[in-house]
Amino acid sequence: MRKILPVLSFMVCLIVPALAFSMEASVEITGPQELTSLKSGIEKSVITRCIAKGIALEKYQKITISLSKLGDIISFDALLDAKPVRAFHKDLKDTSALSATIDEMIDAIFSETGRPQADEQKVSKALTDQESAPKIVLPFIATSIAALGDRIYVSDTKTVYELKDEKTKPLWKAPGKNEILRIYPYGGSIIVLAKIMNDCRTFMILGKETKERWSKAVIPLGSGLVSTNLTFDRIYGTIPYLWSKATQVAGSSPQIPDGLDVISALSSEAMTSSAGTRIITYNPNGTMVVSDGKSILWTDDTNAGNAPQFIEDLPVDRGSSGTDPIIRYYLKPRMVTLGSKIITFRNSQGTTRIVSGLNLFEYSQVLVYTQTGDEFTKNDLATFPDSYCPDITVIQGKVAALLVKNKLTYVQFLGL
Repeated sequence: MRKILPVLSFMVCLIVPALAFSMEASVEITGPQELTSLKSGIEKSVITRCIAKGIALEKYQKITISLSKLGDIISFDALLDAKPVRAFHKDLKDTSALSATIDEMIDAIFSETGRPQADEQKVSKALTDQESAPKIVLPFIATSIAALGDRIYVSDTKTVYELKDEKTKPLWKAPGKNEILRIYPYGGSIIVLAKIMNDCRTFMILGKETKERWSKAVIPLGSGLVSTNLTFDRIYGTIPYLWSKATQVAGSSPQIPDGLDVISALSSEAMTSSAGTRIITYNPNGTMVVSDGKSILWTDDTNAGNAPQFIEDLPVDRGSSGTDPIIRYYLKPRMVTLGSKIITFRNSQGTTRIVSGLNLFEYSQVLVYTQTGDEFTKNDLATFPDSYCPDITVIQGKVAALLVKNKLTYVQFLGL
């Protein structure tokens, strides 16, 4: 015993100075008590395991880890303060997978020769491709884009414009305090999804005229229109917002399974060799899913992130004292199809994603999912640093993405 104590004292003398100048591990947890109580243990475990693996912690300033309980899934995200920033994400079924995930994260995020360099090469190639790609600068901050035949329509929060010959022509203005969230093509018309406070409103417009209006969210799906309502639940809901079951408004639409994001849904018949339709949308965890209308056939392995548009439920609107947090439903990235391919985007929030209500983005990616049998392979079509993407569409076989950078909005055209 007398021999052990001097040895332990000597080891502490060695370790403490090293820790004093080493990387900081910061853990933010959103979820039930049994999850939040793990914060201190995870912070210590990350540092200890890094030392055990021989990682030179003095080379790094900080690693930020975020755990969020979303339904039955725990989202594990990590960002290392390096140049370039290194990231790790994994969805866990329960806390029993935490220990193995921490080791997996350390191996992936501290690799000097693997993934970070590969990411740099992808970004470099994407930037080179972008420089020669055509773009049109818009004179306002845009919220949405849609193609109707060979015509392109864009919107800001108040007005729908036609984009022609690189110029915008105002067509329709949202009435009163309605704010435009997203526009959709439908037949020869445009469907305008708007919000007023924490409620949805929808308008069908043809040119400058309003053909029809609804006091709920109405979107095109298949050959018809479906409606839904957004409700907020601050008390009982694991996820504090919910879209009601889709109801047919006009025409014919495939069925959307309960619990999936209705206003993001689109259908495709090109994804199956047999008679039938596939529904592509998002589950409550914000992950892309493909369904046959009855069950989930495929689920992506990465959270899709958010679009910048949102609907919020303010505590003061419910007679609260104002101490309750603001609840926001963020629109999910639009998905469009070209044959059996799915094209979408992802806005990365980096470390700001752990701060509730801070709607900032570090970069945006345009993504292409290619079907192989029952699975999909994801590829980066382009990456846009210091930018975010509000919306995307396809016109004449090309991707047209709305991008905002330094308060400048432009439409970027990309070939597949």
